Amino acid sequence: MIDLIPGRFEGQVALVVGGAQGIGKAIAVRLASEGARVVIADIDRAMMARTAAEISAAGGSVRTVVCDVQKKPQVQRTVVKIIRWYKRIDVLMFVAGVSKDTPFVETDEKLWDLTMSVNLRGGFLFARAVAPQMIKQRKGKLVFMSSTNAWDAEANFAPYNASKSGLYLLAKTLARELGPMGINSNAIGPGLIRTRLTEGVRKDPTFMKKYENLIPVGRIGEPEDVAGPATFLASRDADYVNGVLLFVDGGQLA
Repeated sequence: MIDLIPGRFEGQVALVVGGAQGIGKAIAVRLASEGARVVIADIDRAMMARTAAEISAAGGSVRTVVCDVQKKPQVQRTVVKIIRWYKRIDVLMFVAGVSKDTPFVETDEKLWDLTMSVNLRGGFLFARAVAPQMIKQRKGKLVFMSSTNAWDAEANFAPYNASKSGLYLLAKTLARELGPMGINSNAIGPGLIRTRLTEGVRKDPTFMKKYENLIPVGRIGEPEDVAGPATFLASRDADYVNGVLLFVDGGQLA
């Protein structure tokens, strides 16, 4: 049972990029249940509509925008829409990401560029788009979905590892630059979470056997396990937390 904090985000506007499913959906649902006016930006229209319907049915406030994080005009239009709707943006949750299990010698430029474009460039584009409004407000929370792979590189995931490490360093840089303007910037580092992104490796017996003794809590994570720490970083409770990479991995890196 999740202990919600009703009204914790009352009056705040939260943009969840990649919020149609998985970790992003769990975060969007959690933010809406605690009073935020949520905007989901995603490329998956069908899943985004289902998530929005679920939030609305529970009494939450939600709107959706179809957006490809790789395309600057779409990113900018998304942010302009939100400011037009609500006159503010309090929280940016950048969760969009791609990954493919591929040996390094088989990793081509196409895979490298796609992974960097979605995972890292997308985070940059959205942060760059929302920062002026947050600076104007003298308030804002940036939360980037990094990974344990940013700290402990995993074989066969070179583009993913590099992109997630870069995303954390982006978060850390913005913590230094934007902190004096009332903006906190942090990253979350999930371990192995049950999402569509990890479906392939979770079906691999060799891969899963490797994890048997790596997670002290004795199980892989669920999207809701990440939603709590992510919403903490977006909340007033984290006003003095800036520039961290918060691992949510069941103790894997302990």
